[in-house]
Amino acid sequence: MIEDQYTYLTMADTDMEFILLKNYLSANGIPVITREKGFGGPIRSIFMGNFMPAHIEVYVKESDYEEAVRLLDYEEFSAELDEELEMAMGDDDDEENKSKPN
Repeated sequence: MIEDQYTYLTMADTDMEFILLKNYLSANGIPVITREKGFGGPIRSIFMGNFMPAHIEVYVKESDYEEAVRLLDYEEFSAELDEELEMAMGDDDDEENKSKPN
């Protein structure tokens, strides 16, 4: 079975969370498959809307698991974001200093 080639990564509690997670991983070259627990899928969306908890299990290939965990590591992501923001702020400061007359 195809599920045997994949490893459980995380649970998305809403459709929006799943879409963001799927797109983020896909943009980084990591395909995902899913399985919903309980009353789910298109039937849930039709009858209950997108506001009911989804309980979507997200799986990735075993070979992509470590990279997916690294990408979803909040602390590492936050540190990278802070570093990028500091670099961007430094670039803005340089541009402001160039435009100011001495």
